[in-house]
Amino acid sequence: MPQQKRRQTLPHSQALDENFECLIRVAYSICETLARPKDRNICGNTLAQLSNFNKSNSMEVKQNVRQFLKFYLRVLRWTQTHQPIILYEKWYGKGGNKCESPSPDDDETHIWLEEGSSYLAMKHFDDGSIMIYSAVAKDATSGWTENGFKLLSEQKD
Repeated sequence: MPQQKRRQTLPHSQALDENFECLIRVAYSICETLARPKDRNICGNTLAQLSNFNKSNSMEVKQNVRQFLKFYLRVLRWTQTHQPIILYEKWYGKGGNKCESPSPDDDETHIWLEEGSSYLAMKHFDDGSIMIYSAVAKDATSGWTENGFKLLSEQKD
């Protein structure tokens, strides 16, 4: 009797592995189409972790990984279809890597969306939180890019 159970679970495990491999290929292909570099990075790391979890011998773990991957595929698909492409091109350029930080791996990113009138900066912290700073001016001649000193000096006169 125990041998029959082993024979039944082995093909089921193989089927789960094959299904996982198919789903993970689809996920990686969607991941490559994401416009935001941070999204691609997070997606790649998540899929690598799922692959590691799927190496487990436990059927329960394999089933849970497969269920999560099916959910994650829905999230990726939604993200892929609802990306603000025009905004991302302004932030990152057409190649997806425009960044004025010293290195793309840094925790800080800053960029001028419109030179002299709108600025965006982001900082990632070790605890996973993100601080976003955004500044916008209707009139770029007010000198806020020079720390606002031009505007302050005119107000005092």
